[in-house]
Amino acid sequence: MDGLYIICSALIGAAATITSVLISRKNKRDKEKTINPILSETQNNENIYTALDFVMKEMNADRAYILQFHNGGYYMSGRSQQKFSCTHEMVEKGISRECEFSKNHIVSNFHTYINGLITDGKFAYLDADNVPDHSFSLMMENKGIQSIYNIPIKTLNNTVIGILGVDYIKNCASKDSIGFCNIEQKESFNEETDEFMKRQARVIAGYLI
Repeated sequence: MDGLYIICSALIGAAATITSVLISRKNKRDKEKTINPILSETQNNENIYTALDFVMKEMNADRAYILQFHNGGYYMSGRSQQKFSCTHEMVEKGISRECEFSKNHIVSNFHTYINGLITDGKFAYLDADNVPDHSFSLMMENKGIQSIYNIPIKTLNNTVIGILGVDYIKNCASKDSIGFCNIEQKESFNEETDEFMKRQARVIAGYLI
């Protein structure tokens, strides 16, 4: 009986030790799960901003940014309300930051812009006056944008999740004889531009997914 008692005591002790180790490991994993997403997000954002800075410099643009689509709630009918917001932005020295003011745009208010972007694979205009979407054209005017190039950001299954864009700002450092800004307009967007922006959109998609 004494031998059986000793064996049982040993088994109970071992079980208690194993249980304690397992609980300790679980607590450690739970703590890591709490911390790691924040660290991961921070590191991911650093990669995104590095990519945006590269795009801005290679495109010789004044501003580079990312817009992401998201659910903005529901209508009374139960239909999802689709919106898009600016989530990341890089600007050259002296250029205003607009990202924090560009939030929760309702997609239906920019249907021509969104439809053209998805259908044509890009939304590129050298002159803001030629932009067909009045709402978007007005927004460009308010931000002093002269030229723009936007391209969809897609997942591997071709779902559009966001927009990669660059802006070229009107030069108001000097004005002409009647008080209008002297515009240093982007000369052209070509196939090389298209291919470069497509590559960068794929890179950024990897960070956003």
